[in-house]
Amino acid sequence: MNNQSPYAPTNIHSGRSVSLGLVRNSSISLDVPFKLYENSKEQHLYEALSELYSIIVTLNSLERAFIKDTLSDNYEVRVNRLISQYNAILKQEEVLNLFGSLEQFTSTYQLDAPYAKNRLEVGLPLQEPQLTYNGTGSGNGIGSTAELGNGAGAGTGSNYSSRAVAEATGNFITCMDAIKLHYRTKEQLHPLFSDLIMSINKVLNNGEFDGKAKIVEWLIKLNGLGIDESISEQESKTLLFDLDNSYKGFYSKLDS
Repeated sequence: MNNQSPYAPTNIHSGRSVSLGLVRNSSISLDVPFKLYENSKEQHLYEALSELYSIIVTLNSLERAFIKDTLSDNYEVRVNRLISQYNAILKQEEVLNLFGSLEQFTSTYQLDAPYAKNRLEVGLPLQEPQLTYNGTGSGNGIGSTAELGNGAGAGTGSNYSSRAVAEATGNFITCMDAIKLHYRTKEQLHPLFSDLIMSINKVLNNGEFDGKAKIVEWLIKLNGLGIDESISEQESKTLLFDLDNSYKGFYSKLDS
């Protein structure tokens, strides 16, 4: 008669005995917490990496919620805060050396966060559609707030908000002056170009024009610079040229 229990595997004891043997022979005590670091410096580095990981995960979820239109409010505020925290942590050279690049970090820790990676590469949030013209046919079904366009025109003969146009124009001039004053680093230029792109989007409701794509490319390039890197003299001349063309394209769009 077979007295073996029908639900008990015959080899369970041998497998368990091997595992128990490994535990008994291990030099690591299971009663002592395992530490990733041996001093406060290493602790700081690991905590910084964990914060970066959390920022990327949070930002990816935030982007997904925005795209699905399930985010209630404060999208830009939240994204700007996360991007600022991300950049602030990576300003520490030792953390940056351990972090590597965004691609390396997400690959090492098997982090699937395509939306966060794209947002961090650009360095500013997606722009929500904003009605900055006087409501003469936006096509987006938001006609009730068209009074934002009062006083529009700014000498362009169009229906764009004069205040928004003036802000964008000022940001164009500020960026050009910064380059002429030999601003070359990410810390100097990226905030200026972020303000420029956001002010342009307010005027044109995220519309395109000749030269805008180049400015976005430069924004991404600037955001990818390291803390000890800067654009070259030749690159600054090219940037100024692209910026001037974009400025002309912007006003051509307003007149069209």
